[in-house]
Amino acid sequence: MLTTRYIRDHLDEIKDSLQRRKSPYPIDRLESIDNEWRDVQTRLQALQADRNRKSLEIAKHAKSGSAEGLGDLAAQATAIKAEIGKLEEANLRLEKEIEALIWNVPNALDKSVPYGASDADNVELKKWGAVERKKVAGHEETLIGMGLLDVEQAAKVAGARFYYLKGDLALLEQALIRFGIDELVAKGYTLIAPPMMLKREYYRGVAPLGIFEEDLYKVADPKEAGSREGLEKMEEDLFLISTAEHPLAAMHAGQTFKGSDLPKRYVAISSSFRREAGSHGKYSKGIFRVHHFYKVEQFIFCRPEDSWKYFDELQANTEAIWQKLGMPYRVMALCTADTGAQSAKTNDIEVYMKAQDTYRELASCSNCLEWQSVRLDIKYDEKGSRNYVHTLNSTVIPTERALVAITENYLNDGGTITVPEALVPYMNGKRQIG
Repeated sequence: MLTTRYIRDHLDEIKDSLQRRKSPYPIDRLESIDNEWRDVQTRLQALQADRNRKSLEIAKHAKSGSAEGLGDLAAQATAIKAEIGKLEEANLRLEKEIEALIWNVPNALDKSVPYGASDADNVELKKWGAVERKKVAGHEETLIGMGLLDVEQAAKVAGARFYYLKGDLALLEQALIRFGIDELVAKGYTLIAPPMMLKREYYRGVAPLGIFEEDLYKVADPKEAGSREGLEKMEEDLFLISTAEHPLAAMHAGQTFKGSDLPKRYVAISSSFRREAGSHGKYSKGIFRVHHFYKVEQFIFCRPEDSWKYFDELQANTEAIWQKLGMPYRVMALCTADTGAQSAKTNDIEVYMKAQDTYRELASCSNCLEWQSVRLDIKYDEKGSRNYVHTLNSTVIPTERALVAITENYLNDGGTITVPEALVPYMNGKRQIG
């Protein structure tokens, strides 16, 4: 559904946003080939009309039985056909280039997003909880020493950045998942267990694949993987999802809600698969940055005029979770250069990690406005008027990073880890592990 018409209608806004993002996106090139494409369309329509007139003239001559001028008409028709063929080839080339560009145009940033050149320019909005600065062992050393984590054998059988969770640590992961789900379901969110794969046509609707694809795992058809064609095609171009946000956004693709049906609030649990391309060495020890983890995610479809209200709601929901877990955190407004391409605005929640004596990202809350719904053709009908919905998402709990935070913040001098009070009912009453 994304068209150059949409880009034309929002061109000034997009250009301003690209400048604020310091984005290299070639908007001038898109504008240029869009103009060229429209010129080709005009010429094609004129030639096709001319061809139809020549066909009628030739038919009249044939019907009259007169051969006078028939050769000239046939030659003209042939020349027109050849010119149409050239323009159709040019049209196809331009459409392919436009398509390659248009699906990766970044969202227009909200005016409240702070200007900045890198993540160092993100702005702290607030803090919660008292930080206890105390030197403790890192989570990897602690959990391996307790026999609850094995990264060495996982690396042997699956590769780097995979892991085995054992015993009470595996149970603690499940406790986090159930806790997050129960908190959101109690607030009226509908629980969803989404598919773990998406087709390319839908993935490009929820994320800019030109930027994002190298971080995704692609699924090969084993019947075709032995051939070059099979490796290029893969099976239906399927991707393993990197977050439940993506299949949740695609769940209503091509649908139109009744205005009275909005907002649609969802909470989902899914596996998340990420190649983490380009992040080698960045927080790579242990299980903070891994290729597979579970994530509880919130998602809302709403009317445009309500989206900032629900942005605040999603962030408040996530903050309430981490407050109940007793974790010191801060909220950061991502600057223009650090805001994801599909987002108009993102706030991160960063939890204090005691071993590193710093805050690390655990959750992101984003308003994508109509960026995803235009691509996926998701609208709502209000008294016969159809408009695109807005989509918003926020992490609730990323399990492995949560386990890191709990380990480092609840580690006791006696070599045990206190289970946060909110999770005790999900741990069969167990208050300590290790």
